[in-house]
Amino acid sequence: MRNLLYVFLGLCAVVTLLAIIGLFLPAEVHLERDIVIDAPASTVFTLLNGFTRMKEWSPWAKIDPAAVYTITGPSHGVGAQQAWQSDHRDVGSGIQEITGSIPYERIETYLDFGPQGIAQAYYQLTPQDGGTHLTWAFDTDFGINIMGRYFGLMFESMLGPAYEEGLANLKQLAESLPPADFADLEAEIIDVAPQTIAYVSVTTNQDKDEIGAAFAQAYARVGDFIDQNGLTMGGPPLAINILWEDNTFIFEAGIPIVNPPDDDVDAGSEVQVKSTHGGRALKTIHTGNYDALEQHYEKIEAYMAAHGFEATGPPWDVWISDPGSTPEDELVTHAFFPLGPAS
Repeated sequence: MRNLLYVFLGLCAVVTLLAIIGLFLPAEVHLERDIVIDAPASTVFTLLNGFTRMKEWSPWAKIDPAAVYTITGPSHGVGAQQAWQSDHRDVGSGIQEITGSIPYERIETYLDFGPQGIAQAYYQLTPQDGGTHLTWAFDTDFGINIMGRYFGLMFESMLGPAYEEGLANLKQLAESLPPADFADLEAEIIDVAPQTIAYVSVTTNQDKDEIGAAFAQAYARVGDFIDQNGLTMGGPPLAINILWEDNTFIFEAGIPIVNPPDDDVDAGSEVQVKSTHGGRALKTIHTGNYDALEQHYEKIEAYMAAHGFEATGPPWDVWISDPGSTPEDELVTHAFFPLGPAS
């Protein structure tokens, strides 16, 4: 009996000693890793500023492919939230929410791991050598939780490799996307109403002078059709871009009309009438010379790829300004890409 008492007292002494040592261990834990990604900050930021593409680079996604993820709130920025549930002990369950977002510079998130506690994380982006230097950091405070303080001693060995793997995955993903920097792109998702248009289908090469002449001739033919049929214009001219490749440009030059002709248009008529896309679309605004539209489209391509958007049909341009009376550097063009319903 006396031996058992000695064992008990010894255990009490050990527990007391561990508790006293624990009080002197750091309550706050900070972990960070960094990497240089050969992609614009706009691309890296977009991949991190929401959760729609997180499973493509997250180090925990492949640990448990059966984990259930639920995304709520806005698709990007402050308020975007992801909850996850997993029976795997290395994944667990929790909630992550974006609480701060400075475009192309910094993202802050709040993490709630339930009984395991809460934490904060952030991504800091800095331009470097034509790419982006990214720092991913994690902070938590165990307070007076003695066991938590001991657990914090293992964070570097437990969480550090996962952060390194995640950054490597993110680098591979970002560098696989179109390289254009879309930081200055004016873009928004809107619902567009379908329009009835009179239009001409045109095939030309990609020489800018040839394209300009082709547009002028096409709109002249559509204008004659509108006049001959007593129709009324319903908006600025537009161009639906069917094909741009191998030095070939196929487009439909159209003018919106208030009402269709009373009679069906003959199938052999050069000018036809149809309804344009209606529904969800990405709208961007380009200000400047038409020659810069190709570069503008490269930015749109990069923007859509980073967001995971896919066009459901050909894009179209709306010529807001009259080129005959507007300086080239002030010309305004709206470009639209049709999108499917929001998921």
